[in-house]
Amino acid sequence: MEQNLPEHKLTPAQYRRNAIGFGSDLSLFGVAMAFISSSTVLPAFIKALTQSEVLVGVASGLTSAAWMLPQLVVASLVAQLPRKKPVMVTAACIGRPLMLVLAAVIWLLGDRAPMVTVGITMATLFIFFVIDSVVSIPWFDVIAVALPPRRRGRLLGIGTALSGIGGIGAGLVVRYVLSDACPLVFPTNFALLYGLAGIVFVISAIGLLIVIEPEGRVEAHKKPGLRAVVRSLPRILRQDAGFQAVTAVRIVNGLASIATAFYVLYATDHLGFGIEDTGYFVSAQVMGSLVAGLLMGLVQDKWGPLTHMRILILVTVTPPLLALLAAPMAALWAGGVWYVYLLLYLCLGISFGTMGWPFFNWIMESAPDAERPLYIGLINTLSALTMLAPTLGGVIVRHASYQVVFALAVLFCIVAWLLMARVPDTRGETAVPHEPESA
Repeated sequence: MEQNLPEHKLTPAQYRRNAIGFGSDLSLFGVAMAFISSSTVLPAFIKALTQSEVLVGVASGLTSAAWMLPQLVVASLVAQLPRKKPVMVTAACIGRPLMLVLAAVIWLLGDRAPMVTVGITMATLFIFFVIDSVVSIPWFDVIAVALPPRRRGRLLGIGTALSGIGGIGAGLVVRYVLSDACPLVFPTNFALLYGLAGIVFVISAIGLLIVIEPEGRVEAHKKPGLRAVVRSLPRILRQDAGFQAVTAVRIVNGLASIATAFYVLYATDHLGFGIEDTGYFVSAQVMGSLVAGLLMGLVQDKWGPLTHMRILILVTVTPPLLALLAAPMAALWAGGVWYVYLLLYLCLGISFGTMGWPFFNWIMESAPDAERPLYIGLINTLSALTMLAPTLGGVIVRHASYQVVFALAVLFCIVAWLLMARVPDTRGETAVPHEPESA
């Protein structure tokens, strides 16, 4: 694989422009996701349509699968392109308006044809996240050359924090729209939430239009063919022991998602919460995203991705532990379960807000420049194994109990922590070049 040519340097003004572009896309995308949260709003919507825990798990796993599975093919294709921004912008402009179409379908068919609505919802979400996976590969590759290494953490942190602030407001909107005080009833209330998400998604794509991608990154006549790129992937996984370890940690820690879709169902089925309380859970979760943004910026820039991974695992194990404590707390102090669940969703938000970043940052600091898209595509595609976890969780809930699912999530986090011992520290072994402060 040929290495990249020296990149044309960007001016400080261009670096700032890129920071605004990527930061606005990141923050607004997060706000849009708060309206249709896969851990709160989506499970509540699917359960209202079907009363099936298994379909709730399938819907949750489907979104992860749609985002992760195509990434290896996308990465193989993107790696051959001298410019990545056109792919990123085109895919965003095609995919993000789809949520407006889904909102119209929910409004028209939700109460008259619930199973048809479920099918269209799953298909639309699958297509949306497939297209977003096409956005994500060039997104990470462009940001790796459009911003200095020791400024990426700050940008990602600020973007995630702004997403959290906006998401708190989105959570309050969700609370009102799903409450009895709102004049809108099912399915119009959920259609409104998906419509609001669609509007913000479309606005978020505007940020990508202003990004400046450095030129001269790949020598056109030496670009490898798709077949050669695909043949190189087993070599990458076989020869790079550090990448093997990072991939294993991400997959096993991601399997804790076996419980994610069922926290809200456990709350409404067994702990006395109402569906309108989903809005408070969304606000707590996006508050966690705000914390994640602050955490990401500080930890990534100062201590690096390995420390970030350790913190991520500790945060990921907290929600299932709290869920296991919720019922005993409700028996001892009914009001206390509110605090348990708000803390649960706060930690879930921190976990979601920072879940992929330490692994991507590890790759950006250690992978060869020319192969960076392949590393990102490979880890994401292999991580699609986690898509099976929510469906398995739904089966276990139906035939065993919520507590078994929560206990399995804790077990996966423990195993991920043990696997961390094999991950090399990029900051300890290879210093990251210092970038000008003006960037």
